[in-house]
Amino acid sequence: MKEKNMARRDRIRTNRKIRRFRTKKAGGFRVLAGRIARGLLSLAMLASLTVLAFMIYQYFQRTAHLNVGEIKIMGCMNVTESELLNLVGVDFKDSLIHLDLKEVSNRLARHPWVEKARVRRDWPSKALIIEVQERVPQALILLEDLYLVDRQGEVFKKAGPKDRLDLPVFTGLNHREVKEREKGSVRLILEALELLELLGQKKVFTPRQISEIHLSKKNGLVLFTLEGGMPIRMGSGGLSEKISRLEKVLLDVQQKSKDVEYVDLNYPRKVVVKMKETDKEKNRRS
Repeated sequence: MKEKNMARRDRIRTNRKIRRFRTKKAGGFRVLAGRIARGLLSLAMLASLTVLAFMIYQYFQRTAHLNVGEIKIMGCMNVTESELLNLVGVDFKDSLIHLDLKEVSNRLARHPWVEKARVRRDWPSKALIIEVQERVPQALILLEDLYLVDRQGEVFKKAGPKDRLDLPVFTGLNHREVKEREKGSVRLILEALELLELLGQKKVFTPRQISEIHLSKKNGLVLFTLEGGMPIRMGSGGLSEKISRLEKVLLDVQQKSKDVEYVDLNYPRKVVVKMKETDKEKNRRS
């Protein structure tokens, strides 16, 4: 009896070993099959990409001589399309695909009115699209002639009869200082533009009421009112706070503008108004 039980246990152990071996063997086949499937998928994707790249290459080879069919220019107001076309230098026989768009953009930027130019291709219509962003004049500057100044402080062209001339005029700098972009001159121009921007946000005293802003490396900014030419010494720095102080006394000062010699805002927390001497005071001094 004992021998029969031992034989039975041996058979059970043997069967368990066979089942474990079969399970392990089946798991190995599944792992191997998975790896093979992934490898085949990778090869298929690689083959697809290769075919796609070849098709794209063939397409561009066939269209290598695709000529420019049209040139569309957008954003022109002060510059004419013919001026820009001359700068672009693109012929309708030129290949659209071989155009150097960066070079075309650089050519357009040579025009004084052009601040930025974006150039792109429109394949369906075989067109070259040019989007121009023009400079916006903020002021005039008096050098040997009147020049236009944009919002970045660039003195970009001599003012002509067709240009906007109802702008405040910057004075006090010479052509050499501006051309060489001397640090002090650039700072003054940018500060004067900041002053105009701050006044543009006000309703009491606006840039339209200014005829001139004098730029001085020693004394900063002095603006002159359009009506009466009253000098207002702004100095340098703290422009927003100075404008707020000016607004509080402006109405009273404007009513007496004929008798005001100057207004000085270079004193902390106050406005100094210097009145002109009367004839009696002049005689008394003499």
